[in-house]
Amino acid sequence: MEHLNNEIDLIVITDDKIMKITYDNKACEEINICDKFFVDMRTKWLISQPPFISDRYKNIMNDITLACIHKNLKSINELNNFFTHGNENAVKDFLSYMRKRDLTEEKKKWKIRK
Repeated sequence: MEHLNNEIDLIVITDDKIMKITYDNKACEEINICDKFFVDMRTKWLISQPPFISDRYKNIMNDITLACIHKNLKSINELNNFFTHGNENAVKDFLSYMRKRDLTEEKKKWKIRK
């Protein structure tokens, strides 16, 4: 995902699983909704900041992780159903949330047990 400093204005998902994102600076990006897209999201957002119990989109984050690591078919189907034409508003909300998500303060509270 590009243009991290810009807000997402519009998302259009085509039936052939292409997501077209338009940002507030009028820049556009096209993303294929496929395994690589899920791996990229996991790499960019979930490895350094795994799903937290109170995360708004914890289920989707868990599906991304399970789809990438275990190739879990149920999780892959859930993701394919989420990232689909007609669900663009929910996808926009999710991507906007993930782009701004920062657990830095929350991580300070975590304790490592020995």
